[in-house]
Amino acid sequence: MAGIKLAEPWLPEVYELVSEETEFLHQSREEDERIQNAYLKNMTAQEEDFSGLCFSRVKFENCSFERCNFEKAEFSDVMFISCNFSNCLFRDSFLRRVSFQRSKGTGARMTESSLKDVTITDCSMQYLNLDDSKLESFRVEDADLENGNFAQCKCKGVTFSQVRLQNASFFKTPLKGMDFTTCDIKGLVLSDECSEVRGAVMDLYQAAELAKRLGIVIK
Repeated sequence: MAGIKLAEPWLPEVYELVSEETEFLHQSREEDERIQNAYLKNMTAQEEDFSGLCFSRVKFENCSFERCNFEKAEFSDVMFISCNFSNCLFRDSFLRRVSFQRSKGTGARMTESSLKDVTITDCSMQYLNLDDSKLESFRVEDADLENGNFAQCKCKGVTFSQVRLQNASFFKTPLKGMDFTTCDIKGLVLSDECSEVRGAVMDLYQAAELAKRLGIVIK
């Protein structure tokens, strides 16, 4: 799994700078226009509707979109740097070649979405909800995903490195081949038989903790 190569966002050398005002986003939504080759900086919004927007070759930096609606949105070749999208709704969204760096997404809901070639690095995303999503070439590094939800996901090429996953739910999500040895996985939510972790890679202490849940006595 460690050798999986992800395609990185392709971003243009020249952007159209859009800062602070969100009217640009609303106008694009009303006119059903794709937002592309744009640099969105210092933009702030709360509880606004951006559903269905399409972003292509876009860089977000120092933007805050708390409790906003991005349902059914499309993000292709997009980079988020030092952004906040806590409690935003991304249900049924499409993400391709997307990078999240040094960003916050507490309580963000990306359920029933498709994510391919997506990286999450140095981010705080407690309670992130990805239930019923398709994750392909998906990498998380140096991040906090405590209490996250990954139930009933279809996974291919998923890697976690130095990730806090305490009390995260992987209910009915097969984890075969995934390496959790550098992660904190205390209190994982699994099915009663813990079949999800069959074939997963863990260290001795992680395996012993799961063995206790299965009623195995270790001497």
